[in-house]
Amino acid sequence: MALKERSAIWPWRDGVPPHLPRPRTMPRAFLLPGDPARVDRAAEVLDDFRIVGQNREYRMGCGNWQGTLIGVCSTGIGGASTEIAMVELAAMGVDVTIRTGGMGALAADLSLGDFLIADEAVRNSGVASFYAGPGERVRAASSVVDALEEARKALGLPGRTGKPATADGYYRAQGRPDRPDGAGNPSLLDALAAKGADGVEMEAEVVLAAGAALGLKAGAVLAVHAHRRSDGWLEDYEKTQRDLLFIGARAAATVLATGPV
Repeated sequence: MALKERSAIWPWRDGVPPHLPRPRTMPRAFLLPGDPARVDRAAEVLDDFRIVGQNREYRMGCGNWQGTLIGVCSTGIGGASTEIAMVELAAMGVDVTIRTGGMGALAADLSLGDFLIADEAVRNSGVASFYAGPGERVRAASSVVDALEEARKALGLPGRTGKPATADGYYRAQGRPDRPDGAGNPSLLDALAAKGADGVEMEAEVVLAAGAALGLKAGAVLAVHAHRRSDGWLEDYEKTQRDLLFIGARAAATVLATGPV
């Protein structure tokens, strides 16, 4: 039987999105790391974990956390690819999305290896502005914040709740130089910190803003893998990556268990 022709407005075909793989059994909750390589690490956290497939930067797998089916899908780097993942996951029936990624800390009380549970995003991303109007606050779902913070504490991991700022680039957009001998732009980081940003990363505001607009419960847990004030860099990131998935999976299962999403 011939496949239905695609529409340029909504280019899905027979229920399959143009970018993300689609599992036969769709989890109601997804963890969203940026790096496709980190999806495979979920096998260390979830039971019966299996890879569904990969298309471009979107690698997807599914497994169980104490009997709850959890999906893991990479978003790639930045807001544009993250927006695609959020929209396509929502259209496939997902209820809960949690970014599990890293950030460069700005706050003095955060150290390398700490975890920030995002309760709100400092407005900074152009991509997020398509989902939250000017002046609108972009907040994580309170049930997700509570579940992430409970999971962090139960696992005995350092950190707190706070506010990330999402940049639409990695070098100039985060005050870095664009050449090895460049000076960078520290005043950009000062401006973000003055707005209340505890750190800077590249996806969380889009996850929160798109999640709210699409009717999802969205949140983010971010590991401090760099510190922009002390210029520190976390070289041994393996355990931290695994702990991000532990926090996210436990929290996702808790949110799903509390009742209708």
